[in-house]
Amino acid sequence: MIDRRLHGPTALSPAWFCIAALTMFATVESGAVAARAAEFQLRAECRCPAPVVTLGDVAQVFDADARQADALAALELFPAPPAGRQRFLRLRQLQDLLIVRGIRLAEHRFSGSSQVVVSGSGEQADAAGEGSVSASTMKRSERLVREAVVAWLRRHASETEPWDTDVTLNDGQARLVATAGGELSARGGMPPWVGIQRFEVTGGPPEAPVRFAIDARVTLPPAVVVAARSIPRDAVIRAEDVELQRGTPGDPSGDWFHSIDEVLGQEVVRAIPDGKVLERNQLRPPLLVRRGEAVTVYARSSGIRVRVTARARENGSLGDLIMVESLLNREPYFVRVSGFQEAEIYARAIQADRAAAAGPSGLAR
Repeated sequence: MIDRRLHGPTALSPAWFCIAALTMFATVESGAVAARAAEFQLRAECRCPAPVVTLGDVAQVFDADARQADALAALELFPAPPAGRQRFLRLRQLQDLLIVRGIRLAEHRFSGSSQVVVSGSGEQADAAGEGSVSASTMKRSERLVREAVVAWLRRHASETEPWDTDVTLNDGQARLVATAGGELSARGGMPPWVGIQRFEVTGGPPEAPVRFAIDARVTLPPAVVVAARSIPRDAVIRAEDVELQRGTPGDPSGDWFHSIDEVLGQEVVRAIPDGKVLERNQLRPPLLVRRGEAVTVYARSSGIRVRVTARARENGSLGDLIMVESLLNREPYFVRVSGFQEAEIYARAIQADRAAAAGPSGLAR
């Protein structure tokens, strides 16, 4: 029996029960959606065979619920570009498109690329079957694209670096460059600017612009050591004598130094003019023994260390094998330079025996 005293706002009417139930259902449902938050992993590029680009074309959709993932992937975004054309879809633009379609961004995660290159179907098929371009057209188109990329790098990376780029176009892209009439600009890439870099190339008149993306290999020639000033013969290289410069020296077969540390302390064999690239045959380790100088020769054998003085017949740097002669009988023998006016017996056992046989007049133990 119903208590008729329950009237007014506090009465538990059937309508009140319906509203409460719907509210509870909506709360539970929203929690379930949050628990099934999807992840949209943007691709770097995609090719669209269908006339309409979907979310699944531009991103991989990950969701614990397969049906939810399929439904999200099937969301239509915009018409596909014509064959041979491209559209650049940034993350912010994609998010705006999803908001318009009722997707709550806070419930989902985004990862992957920050920009998707969307290509129309048939771009690689020579722009709707128009045939291959001539070799001269391809060569000119690639040259124009390289120049546009280098111009961008000089403005935004370094004006002084000798940038070098390698670009390969397909027939459709070469035809687009030819259509643009040579007026091209490029933008893109990222630090450190070398390696495979993606650029967006644009050109042509404003009413019919040309736009496509390319991957360019950007390189810099290795730095070489050059003389910062004239260096005379027999001088020892110091830090202020040299500097690093990028660029390709005139002789591609030269054997150059690529680090200043390699040349510091080296001795100049022949004079090097200012600005000249240093080659390995121009330098040598500093001479520690010079011809005609007295050299202290050490011999070690059976735990005995013998020292004798000899005269050098040749110049020698550290580690060089040179000939010296005995001060007693001028008998020649080989030694290896081990320090300033010092050397070690080359054939240690034999020379030690000979040195010991010479007697104490020429030795010091």
